[in-house]
Amino acid sequence: MEHMDEEILKQKKLLRQQEEKRSSEESMEQEAGESIYDEVVHIIGKETHFEQRQIPELGISICMPETFFMLTDDIRGIIYPAGNAPSHVFAGEDIPFQLAVSMTEHLIPEERMKDFMKQTAKVLEAVGPKIKITETSVEEKEQFRIGIMEFASRAADMTVYNIQFCVSRENGLLMGTVNFPGKYRKRMVPLAKQIIQSLEIIKEETDGINHIS
Repeated sequence: MEHMDEEILKQKKLLRQQEEKRSSEESMEQEAGESIYDEVVHIIGKETHFEQRQIPELGISICMPETFFMLTDDIRGIIYPAGNAPSHVFAGEDIPFQLAVSMTEHLIPEERMKDFMKQTAKVLEAVGPKIKITETSVEEKEQFRIGIMEFASRAADMTVYNIQFCVSRENGLLMGTVNFPGKYRKRMVPLAKQIIQSLEIIKEETDGINHIS
């Protein structure tokens, strides 16, 4: 009798977990229909608002949740213990993704962006079995091209999904990443791509005012 009670409890727990998973997936599918340009955006059940924010020291602007803040050097050091932390990492409480952006010294002509993305993918895959490339592409904007690469990587306690983007600049290569727990991939991939597409270059004109191109 006791054994039967245990089996019944196990089955109830399994059914409850399956129902929670199904409900979560349905919610993510509904949220995926929302845009960062909507007045209200839901991210895994949390209501937020997006805004186009300038990062003058990198010469860009990009859309992100209004509650995002730039992480301090100490926190960036903890998140990137191996070193080479991006110069700008933005995150917010209860929002399950981070946005990281840096300017590197690499000079990559726009016409070589596709080859660069393929070579970068090979290098990442060669690092080991913890990284799996899922897609690479080069997308056209009116003023520039964006190289995009999606890959999954293993962290200590989860799978992390990364969408990396690159833009060729006169003084180097702008590189950024939107990353989030892999279990949120269905919800976060379309949102991350909208964020990347919102990237704009700030041009400083002779009138001393920054203009968006």
